[in-house]
Amino acid sequence: MKKEDIINNKNDAIKILNNYLDTCISSDTKHLKKANLVSYWLKDYIKYIESEESFDSAKLKKYNRGDIIKVNLGFNIGNEEGGLHYCVVLDRVNARKYSTLTVIPLTSQKEGKGIPNSAIFLGTEIYDNLYSKNSSLKENAKKKSKNYSDELKAIQNLPENSENEKIIKTVKLNNINEKIQLLNVDIELINKIEKEISQMKNGSIALVNQITTISKQRIYNPKSDIDVLSGIKLSSNSLNLIDEKVKKLFTKN
Repeated sequence: MKKEDIINNKNDAIKILNNYLDTCISSDTKHLKKANLVSYWLKDYIKYIESEESFDSAKLKKYNRGDIIKVNLGFNIGNEEGGLHYCVVLDRVNARKYSTLTVIPLTSQKEGKGIPNSAIFLGTEIYDNLYSKNSSLKENAKKKSKNYSDELKAIQNLPENSENEKIIKTVKLNNINEKIQLLNVDIELINKIEKEISQMKNGSIALVNQITTISKQRIYNPKSDIDVLSGIKLSSNSLNLIDEKVKKLFTKN
């Protein structure tokens, strides 16, 4: 295409977008919310496009079948799941260099509503796993905190009568301070997990009929092995139920 054609196409797109958003804003609350969501998604979408060339999936953690991740699914059309959602990874093999993942979006169980025939009820498995991870981290942090406090007191009582004693004391202080800094990282992770837990609802549903392939750019969490959702995954039993539902929905009996 000629540059002039591209400019005209861009101007038409901006005009259509402005007209749509202005119409939504001047309408009812439902359309006002939609205008806001579209605007947010467009800003996110542009960020994804801008970072696409520099994005390196190899810098992310390795994702395995059954892992629970949080994904920005974007602006939804109709009954598609949109926005930030938990998803379960389906890929049996997915190297870090691969730029995509196949996932099934998860949603929370709605009061008064049954489980769709195209979905699998996962119960409180994700909530329980995250709670268990947090409890284990808190217990370890508590033990480390006590041990490091005792070590610090002992080091502070060491003599400094000679140059050699001063050096030994300094080295020990530096070592214990490094341990305390790492402990602070653990405590920060605990606080993040507790915040995540407070926003979760107990019952989860796997929307098997909405199985999709996403770019790893869309992954919000976990991006490393020390993020909130790192290590959280579905049991073999739940994955088997999902497999059976996939067969029933998408393959011949």
